[in-house]
Amino acid sequence: MLRRLRVWIACTASITAVCLLTLVAADPAFGQGSPFVVYSATGPDTAGIEPVVNAFRAILGNNNGNTFGQQPGGRREINWDGGGAAALATQFPTPMITFNASPTTRGLVSITPGTGFEISGQPLPEFGDLNPSYPGIFTTFSAPRLFTPLGSNITEVRFFIAGTNHAATVSAFGAVFTDVDLPESTSLEYFNDRGQSVGVAFVPPASDGLSFVGLAFSTERIASVRIKSGNAVPGPTAFDGGDVDVVVMDDFIYSEPMVVGP
Repeated sequence: MLRRLRVWIACTASITAVCLLTLVAADPAFGQGSPFVVYSATGPDTAGIEPVVNAFRAILGNNNGNTFGQQPGGRREINWDGGGAAALATQFPTPMITFNASPTTRGLVSITPGTGFEISGQPLPEFGDLNPSYPGIFTTFSAPRLFTPLGSNITEVRFFIAGTNHAATVSAFGAVFTDVDLPESTSLEYFNDRGQSVGVAFVPPASDGLSFVGLAFSTERIASVRIKSGNAVPGPTAFDGGDVDVVVMDDFIYSEPMVVGP
């Protein structure tokens, strides 16, 4: 049976420090091994993690934006900030196809076992509509909007050729999280195109701040990522503190979704 590699990230990053870990699975089931580089950062604000986020962007290449169809390289990003500061809090069903449909053709579909998703906004930003305490604990990497599943703390992202229903894979995926308090409450699990788990990365804490984790693979293609954001479901009875860790997300950054091979 394929064993997944579990990574607890203890290092942090700031303007002057970058955490880059190259990890290779020792299990022979991985064939020649499954090396990947972990990009990780924590900080109190955007400036605290931006150097590492930018380094992750740089290895992927130019931002392809909403360009339809498979591109020869580069990256895609989702920052949830459409509509700006005046945008209303908006809920979406699951699966959420918004970022694989015109005009936002970026090749990513989100699924949750919960009831759907929400992008934060007015009249109570930072999910104040879900719980009035949340604006006091959540900050943004790219202002002003954030993202969360509803009725669950699990989000699965799947990749497609941008703007189509053709399943695709990526070589790298990373995400920004806000207010991770506990060392094992939040994680990303990566699955290859054979449905095998090839790595689990636990997101380092940054209470009231920001955390970023991105894995870039050299020999595996990633078809989906299972994101666990905190250990509680955001809502009116979930108050952050003690053993309860309410976490939401900001930017997603990933390599161009492609169909690779014959």
